[in-house]
Amino acid sequence: MAVLNQKSVLDMIKEFRRNWHTLCNSERTTVCGADSMLLALQLSMAENNKQRSGEFTVCLSDVLLTWKYLLHEKLNLPVENMAVIDHYEDIRRTYEDFLKNSNMLDLIDVYQKWSVLTSNCENNANISPFLTSTLKTICGPRSLLELQTLY
Repeated sequence: MAVLNQKSVLDMIKEFRRNWHTLCNSERTTVCGADSMLLALQLSMAENNKQRSGEFTVCLSDVLLTWKYLLHEKLNLPVENMAVIDHYEDIRRTYEDFLKNSNMLDLIDVYQKWSVLTSNCENNANISPFLTSTLKTICGPRSLLELQTLY
């Protein structure tokens, strides 16, 4: 199952790269994996903190809390009862500006642009479980049932 999902994501990225010129304004675009997304968020939070308090630092727990909220928000998942860090909107704006100024797209942006590119329901159905399982792995299960399906 994991191989199928990984192949689906790779196919999505290949399709996006073939047709990037219809969706992106820049000549070159870098696709960020989850690790690069997390690093970009950490740098954005540190930059925001520097502007507010003068220190270019950020707590890992704050980064992970913001990461979880950002993923839910970008994937249009419910965020009602989730904790959010102060100045989240500024952090989100800094994150988006960082990606834009670096000609980068995160995986969620690629997925959203790719779904505009294609209306093939089979491909969407193959990638959706991958994004769901990745989100559960990164954010942790929200129920006992989700925990049991992970292990």
